[in-house]
Amino acid sequence: MQQRLNPRKDAILRALVEEYIRTAEPVGSHTLTAKYSLGISAASVRIDMKALEEDGYIYQRHSSGGRIPTDLGYRYFVERLMPDSALELDEQRLIRHQFYQVQYQLDQWVRLTASILSQALGSTAVVTLPRAREGHLKHFELLAIYDSLALLVLVLRDGAISQGRIFLPDPATQDDLSRTAQVLNARFAGQSAREIADFIDGGGLHAFSPNEQTIIMALAQHVGNHDAWEPEDVYQEGLTRMLGQPEFTRMGDEQERSERIRKVVEALEQNALLPLLGTQMAVEDGVQVVIGGETARADLKDVSIVVGRYGLPGMPGGLLGIVGPTRMQYSRAVALVRYMTEIMNDLLADWFSVPRDPHDPEAE
Repeated sequence: MQQRLNPRKDAILRALVEEYIRTAEPVGSHTLTAKYSLGISAASVRIDMKALEEDGYIYQRHSSGGRIPTDLGYRYFVERLMPDSALELDEQRLIRHQFYQVQYQLDQWVRLTASILSQALGSTAVVTLPRAREGHLKHFELLAIYDSLALLVLVLRDGAISQGRIFLPDPATQDDLSRTAQVLNARFAGQSAREIADFIDGGGLHAFSPNEQTIIMALAQHVGNHDAWEPEDVYQEGLTRMLGQPEFTRMGDEQERSERIRKVVEALEQNALLPLLGTQMAVEDGVQVVIGGETARADLKDVSIVVGRYGLPGMPGGLLGIVGPTRMQYSRAVALVRYMTEIMNDLLADWFSVPRDPHDPEAE
């Protein structure tokens, strides 16, 4: 965490970030003294703004213009200065009412979550279908295609389905494949990719036929692929809303804006955000904020991401997040993501018939 600034610089930086988020215009000392109760003169504000600029919290795009927050400035604001925000009760009730319209339709829950997040902030929302954090085999089937070619179809414990063709060392009939599937299902049902891989690494394959060895290795690969979301498991909403923000319509010259748009669109289309979000949430739960250059990706340096993980302990879950310009309403974004994770957790509790805590007011 960054070293704490003194109270006066805190007040100036908070006011500057809030003003820039609101207006998308560089902020000058006269604007801050006129609109915010800082209790000091414009000259004193200019002195502290100069110090904040030297420390990397703000910068000046033009020598005669106001200041703009840097990624470091936004990070300090989020961690130290941002007011703790919650949604108004009326907004909470409106959101819950929308979900009552689509009860027991899992894909519709995900679509609606993305729509609500996008509309509320004028940004792009990314939401994944729920799944277990680690894949475990439930059962699989083998279907004969040719003598030495079979279709492997797996169902994982969280309902995910994977399939692929496998070439067998020895010819096999459908009856042969069905018997093999029965034997191997009895042996590997419930196991994760790591457990199957440990079995292989430990020399366990030697007890099986060449065809069975090939199938076991294919099981480990397919169950292991559970960690990579497929495009159809991800819902995105609101790209055009985000591209309507000033960062993409009027900031910089036309070539600069076009390049900014191209990078963001390509990153979203290629699902580049999911590995980033998954890595971030693999080590931390709760709502996380990733700001601009913190992503270490040049194509995402102009956007920030507010992301949360939803899901119940030991049950399938997913990610939901907001992608927008670094000039984001962070307090509202965090409040929305936090509330939508609560909504999804409540819905999944009903879906999986998880007993509710009688002392939880939401369980009433």
